[in-house]
Amino acid sequence: MTYRHATPSDLEALVVERLRFIKVDSVHPNYDEISANCRTFFEEGLNAGTCDAVLAEEDGRCIGTAIAFYYLSVPSSRNHTGKNAYITSVFVEPEYRRRGIASEMIRQIVARAQAYGCVNIMLTATEMGKPLYETLGFIQTPGAMLYAPEND
Repeated sequence: MTYRHATPSDLEALVVERLRFIKVDSVHPNYDEISANCRTFFEEGLNAGTCDAVLAEEDGRCIGTAIAFYYLSVPSSRNHTGKNAYITSVFVEPEYRRRGIASEMIRQIVARAQAYGCVNIMLTATEMGKPLYETLGFIQTPGAMLYAPEND
């Protein structure tokens, strides 16, 4: 098993893995738009340093991904830099699970985010992933509110 941070040459693999993660395939009514937007996001983010991804590979085949994007918020007493990371799309192929692969990818993403100066490193955990993230130092906090007016 090898782990590495994605480069712009991994653009297509990142798009494919993201679409698989969010369960969007070619029959989805917005497939073309979502695919193009993912491609733009990764291309711009990898080139600008606002996106990071760790790939787990075995025999040259991608079997796991973890993606983080960096963003700024207003600095505060808790986060004096205003730098934040959000981890998403943590996925390991089912036949490779329970081998520490996701843990290693998260460790590498967190280390890179800390090196970048991120004070807040966040993610949204599924019930399946929550115990893993807790062992890596993440804690559950009260949820945020999402803007979703009834008329939209």
